[in-house]
Amino acid sequence: MRRKSIAVFAFVLTLAGCFASAQELTKQAKIERILALTNADATMDQVLNQMKAMTPSITPAGSTPEQRARAQEVQNKVLDLVKARMSWDTMRPQYVKVYDEIFSDEEINGIFAFYQSPAGRAMLDKMPLLLSKVMALAQTQMTDLMPEILRITKEAGQGQK
Repeated sequence: MRRKSIAVFAFVLTLAGCFASAQELTKQAKIERILALTNADATMDQVLNQMKAMTPSITPAGSTPEQRARAQEVQNKVLDLVKARMSWDTMRPQYVKVYDEIFSDEEINGIFAFYQSPAGRAMLDKMPLLLSKVMALAQTQMTDLMPEILRITKEAGQGQK
């Protein structure tokens, strides 16, 4: 009877071990979950849309309405190409690979745990607002710098004559 109990106990332990390992996520699966928790796909779309919105028109001054329309059409095609090539579906496997190369298993576990914590969730929830404010700051700085940039480029152009 004792032998039978030991055999059953060993069998149960073996099953529990198999079940536990099946429950454990691989490093790549944890990376995928981190990317999902951080809304990396939506963030990438947001960046691409902001890039499109912030790209100045390439229309030369004094152009006709037809030339402006054609220039806008070309610019839209280029931006659509960039968006298609840098879509989340295209970039996701590369992100997973980069995370896998850069972060150790232990670091991925810590990052995963952080993003599941209340502080991590708060960071994720507030990240769009943070990025928006940082972008606004950068835009203000660029606006303030533009006269100086124009002066430097004008001086450089005069020096070449």
